[in-house]
Amino acid sequence: MLNPLDGLNLSRSQKKNFDELEKLAGFSPNKGKNMVSQLAGDLVNKKNAKPVAKQDIEENRFWNIHKRFAESYEKNGRAFALFVGDLLDIMLSGPVQSELVSEMIEEKIAKFRKQKEAEALEEAAKKKSKYHVSGKRSSKFDVEIGGEKRIFCRHFIKRKSFLASLFLGSDEFPSFKKLVKQIDTVCKQTKTEEIPLNEEKRKEALDKILGELRYEIKPVDVIRFWKLLDADNFKYLDEIFNKTRNLNLVRPTFYDDVDKAYRDAKKLLKLLIQDVQSEFPPNEDKQEAYEDYLKDILEVYTHHHFVLKHFNQTRPNISLKDFELTKEELQEKIGEMRSESDKLKEQINKLIIERDEAKAETRAIKIENVEIKSKLSKLDPVEVRKQLSAAEAKVNAATKELKETLEEDATLRSEFRKLDNEYQDLTSKLRQLNALPDEKAASVEGLLEGKRIVIFGGGSREQYWPTLKEAGVKESDYEWYDGFHTISLARTNEIVGRCDIAAVMTSYAGHLYLFQVRACIKENQTLFLIHNSGAGTLRTEILNTFGKKK
Repeated sequence: MLNPLDGLNLSRSQKKNFDELEKLAGFSPNKGKNMVSQLAGDLVNKKNAKPVAKQDIEENRFWNIHKRFAESYEKNGRAFALFVGDLLDIMLSGPVQSELVSEMIEEKIAKFRKQKEAEALEEAAKKKSKYHVSGKRSSKFDVEIGGEKRIFCRHFIKRKSFLASLFLGSDEFPSFKKLVKQIDTVCKQTKTEEIPLNEEKRKEALDKILGELRYEIKPVDVIRFWKLLDADNFKYLDEIFNKTRNLNLVRPTFYDDVDKAYRDAKKLLKLLIQDVQSEFPPNEDKQEAYEDYLKDILEVYTHHHFVLKHFNQTRPNISLKDFELTKEELQEKIGEMRSESDKLKEQINKLIIERDEAKAETRAIKIENVEIKSKLSKLDPVEVRKQLSAAEAKVNAATKELKETLEEDATLRSEFRKLDNEYQDLTSKLRQLNALPDEKAASVEGLLEGKRIVIFGGGSREQYWPTLKEAGVKESDYEWYDGFHTISLARTNEIVGRCDIAAVMTSYAGHLYLFQVRACIKENQTLFLIHNSGAGTLRTEILNTFGKKK
C-alpha cells in the first residue's frame, strides 16, 4: 500500500489468536476438535430448542467478522494491516466517527499510563525507595524536550495504525465491536445503490467498484464496498485484498493530512535539535522520548516519500517549452480554422443568394409555361410543340441546376459543422491549458487574503468594504480613519505597524495623514496613494500591485 504504517503491535501467532477468539465466543480452547460445529449440531438436534436471542446472533456475527479478518492478517501480514487501516480511516472520517476514535484513543492512553504507573510503583518497591510515589505517573511522561512537554502525535498516520491494531488485535475485541457497530451506523446513514440479492451479481458489483476506485476514491463507494463484502460474510476478503495491493486507498483530503503530519514531524525535529544543543547525552527518562520522536519523524518522512513518488508516477510531466510549443500550434491552427470558416461563410452566403435567384427564375419559368399553355389553342400545333419542348428543356435545366445547388449547399453545411466542432474542441483544449485570456481579470477575489489593511480618508468605512471583502480581507483586519481629525505620529506608526497595506485617500482631507503615513511605511509594507475617494481606483491599485503578472 501507499501508506506504510509502523508500530502495528499485533500478534502473528495463529493458534493464540484463534484461542482468544474461542474464549470471546464462550468456548474453552483445546477441549474438543470443533466446538463451533458441536454446538451447532446440538442446537439442530434439540427438539424443543429455544430461539437464539438477537443479541447472541449479533455477538456471533461480530466474532465471525473478527475471525475472518484475523485469518487474513495471519496470511498476508503487515500489508493487510495497512489495507485495514486505510479502509477504516475512510469509513470513519466524519466528525462523529472522529470523536469516537478520539475517545478510544484517550481510553487506550489512560490504560497505558496506568500500566506505566504500576510499573513505576513496582520498580520503586523493588528499589525500596524512601519516597512515596503512590498514584504518581512515570516521570517519563513529564520530561521536557526543547523546552516543551513531551508531545504524543495524533495525526492521521497514528490514527490508521490505531484503528488497524484495534480491528485486528485479539485482545481488543470490545473495541472491535464498537468499531463494527459504528461502521454499521455509517452504512445505514449513507445512501448507496441497493445490494443485489444474487451472489454473482454482488461479485460483479465488487469488481465494478474496484475499477471505479482506481481512478477516484469516494467514501460512498468504499461504504458500498464494505456492504457488499458484509453481505457474503467477507467471503471474498482475501481475493479483494490481493486486487487492491496497488490501489492506494486514501481519503480525498489525504494530501492535507500529510501536510499536517509533515509539520508535526518538523516541529518534533526542531525540538530534538534544540534539546541536543542544550544538553547531550540525554538522561535516562529522555531516551525513550528521543526514540519515540525519531520513530515518529521517520514514519512521517517515509509517508512523505511515498506520497511524492505516487504523485510523480500518476501526474504527467510537461515542460514549459512543450507547453509553449503546443500553445502556439493550437493558436495557429485555430487562426487557420477561423479564416477557413470565414471563407466558407462567404461561400455559403453566395450560394444562398444563387439558390434564391434560381428559385425566382424557376417561378418565372413556371408562369411563362402557364402562359404558353394558354396560347396553345391559338397557335400552330407544330410551333406550339417546339415552344413547349424548349420551355420544358429550360425548366429541366433550371431544376437540375437548383438540385445541384441544394446538394452543394448541404455539403458545405456539413463541412461547416465539422469545422465548428473542431473549433470548439481546440477552444476547450486552450481553456484547459489556460491559454485564453482571463475573463475575470478585473476581479480582485482572494488577492488580499490574510492581509491587514488601514485606510485614511475617503467618504466612509462602508464605501471600500465591498471591494476589500471581495479581495478576501476579514472584517477584523480592516481599519478606517476619517481625514478631518489628525492623530499623532506615534499613533499613526502604531496603526500602520500592525498592517500590511496602508491606503491614503487625499480627498476628504486625507492628505492630512500623507506625510505621517509615508514616514511609517517599512520595506515589507505597501502604500496606496490615491488622489480621489472612489472604490474603483482602490480596485485598480490592488490589481496593479497584487494581480497576476502577465
